[in-house]
Amino acid sequence: MNRTLTSFLFLAALGGTAAAEGPVVREHGDNPGMTPGMNAPRDDRPRYRRRPGPRFMMPLKVDLGFAGANTSRGFAPGIGGAIGIHWASLSPRPTDLDIGVGVFGAILGAPKDETGMSDANGVAYGGAYLEVGHTLSRGQNWRTWASGRGEYLGSAAFDGDGQAGFGASGRLSAELYASGVGIEPRGLFLGTYAIGAYVEAGVRDVASDIGAFQVSAGLTFRTPLVFSP
Repeated sequence: MNRTLTSFLFLAALGGTAAAEGPVVREHGDNPGMTPGMNAPRDDRPRYRRRPGPRFMMPLKVDLGFAGANTSRGFAPGIGGAIGIHWASLSPRPTDLDIGVGVFGAILGAPKDETGMSDANGVAYGGAYLEVGHTLSRGQNWRTWASGRGEYLGSAAFDGDGQAGFGASGRLSAELYASGVGIEPRGLFLGTYAIGAYVEAGVRDVASDIGAFQVSAGLTFRTPLVFSP
């Protein structure tokens, strides 16, 4: 990526944190070196007060979208998501390989119990994952991925007892991205911004009222490593 785009990405990342630093504070007063009765020169220069502490962003991949699974009462739709630290988010150059670790989960709502014996209709599962992916195709600022996950998770349905187990899932995704590296006096930028879409299917050892097969689809985002002291 050329130097202009890299600089633009670095400034954009730092610009988002600079907005949180607070308003400019202007302080005026008499010059302590002037004797009483003398007109002190006016100093209109702004004096900045910075909030202490670093500004930090992790090299993440974040998923958010639809999730669904079959249950003993029928199909249960809901929302699902995941967040993890990934190599393809940290790499300052386009890479064909992605490895990441993180957490995932979903909350679903099943149809009403027609027998009237239970009012509970919530279904939930989630846990930790290890993901490995490889690009299927790639252009200057776009790429597609095929990925697989190994999972350890817990699940529960209809206020029943929870169950722990293992799972595996596969996914296809496509994203638009921009990557680079920038080292400036104000901080460090390293990695990739991206936005895209994904579809996923998984087979998981879950509670007995939940089908072993689940599906999901939604948006995926990447953020680079940013450090601004």
